[in-house]
Amino acid sequence: MIVRLHGDLAGHARGRILAAVLGAQAGELPEEGVALVFGRQAQRQPDIARAWIEWVSQPGRLLVLVPPFDRGAAALPTHWQARRVTPGAGGETELGRLLARERQHELRGELGPAERVGGQVVTGTWRKHPAAGLVAITALPLWSLLVLDHKAALESWVGQLLEQAGNPLVAASRPETEFSPAPQDWTMLLHLCSGPYGSNDEARLALTSSPWLRLGDRAAEAALARLVSAGLVVEGALTPGGEQRLQEGPFALHARTIRSQSDG
Repeated sequence: MIVRLHGDLAGHARGRILAAVLGAQAGELPEEGVALVFGRQAQRQPDIARAWIEWVSQPGRLLVLVPPFDRGAAALPTHWQARRVTPGAGGETELGRLLARERQHELRGELGPAERVGGQVVTGTWRKHPAAGLVAITALPLWSLLVLDHKAALESWVGQLLEQAGNPLVAASRPETEFSPAPQDWTMLLHLCSGPYGSNDEARLALTSSPWLRLGDRAAEAALARLVSAGLVVEGALTPGGEQRLQEGPFALHARTIRSQSDG
């Protein structure tokens, strides 16, 4: 699952929690996957909000607006408002129950109710048309320190919403010819296990000081270009297809070793 921190959230301290739990990276909007943004920025900067909503018009894309919010009503992507409430217990999901005491808003307006607590909508959704991606606005503070101890709950919550966003177009448009990675390509795929990296340039630069792998700069650049073209890498990160290729390939054990040493 590709997760990007975008807009003001990308450089905010709260983004570090999401990076630690979801492997989210600051960067451009992905071809497929999840983009997390602050709800307040969407309310205050409608031009930016329109660009985000245009991005999510394609299936396989999920835009999640997280607290904080402004008090006033918003018109994008539809009419909605976050109203202050007293935190209370309960929730329809594990994550909703975990974060109930920290929740400070309920949502009102023309959103589809995705989760309620005591009659209050805490997560609402909207989509442009049935074949489009999904916008989710949540009052749950996904960046809470609590999620550090409940990684599976947050991953499941985001994953279930992403499933509702449809199948990405990029998967259908990839070349039918099977891509066979060269040795340099395998080296780059393994290197990306030591991420996350915010871009291809950042990943290539990090490879020069890798304690596990070696690849010349020109060879690394060429390998990245091939992997991006094959749909296995996007913006310095493995796509679901790239992850699958590693797991099913001859270097699956090496990939797990690199990940465990990087996490440590």
